Amino acid sequence: MASTWSWLSRRRQAEIIQKYSKHIVKVIEVVEHTYNMIKAYSKGELDSARKEYDKVFNAEREADEIKRKIIEELSTELFHPIDREELIRLILTTDDVAAYAKAASRRLLLVLDSRLDQEIVDKLLEMVGKLYEAVKLLKEAANQLLRNPREALETADKVERLEEEIDDIRMEALSRVLGFCDKTRPSLCLISKELVDSLENASDRCEDTADVIRSIALLSI
Repeated sequence: MASTWSWLSRRRQAEIIQKYSKHIVKVIEVVEHTYNMIKAYSKGELDSARKEYDKVFNAEREADEIKRKIIEELSTELFHPIDREELIRLILTTDDVAAYAKAASRRLLLVLDSRLDQEIVDKLLEMVGKLYEAVKLLKEAANQLLRNPREALETADKVERLEEEIDDIRMEALSRVLGFCDKTRPSLCLISKELVDSLENASDRCEDTADVIRSIALLSI
């Protein structure tokens, strides 16, 4: 009976991870369009920046819809309790990446007609570029869970290293924010810091997702 339970649970876990791949594709789109929005803003292309925000909004909404369907499936079908808990953590933590990336784009939208310090904007682009690499690696790691869990562990390590790089860039960005705050309006000072923090939070959730992938991989080896 125990072996039958394990077989059924593992089979359903693989099916959920395949559906999760569709979810993370939308998360990748959210981050990609956030990058494009900041890049357009950096170039002064404000209409393009607004269009990219619309794409961020739509991709995040689609990711939410996929998340809800997966969680509903997890709540009503046969799963080992440990498997269910880990899969729910995987979905929710990944979804937080999209939420924080969207939060960054919404904050930028508030000051789109103002000019933030260009050095800060350049650092934001560096951060979101690394974030984009990280979420693509998360998708790769999720696919590796189905083929070779040991490879998923290695890919999760790469995500963690990217998070460390983003944290270093964040400190450089905050140093520039402090200087900018000495000579600008309080509102622009506040938004600058919140932009940096939102991208850092998204990066932290990438690392958290990598930890969940490690946990699932170790349970599968």
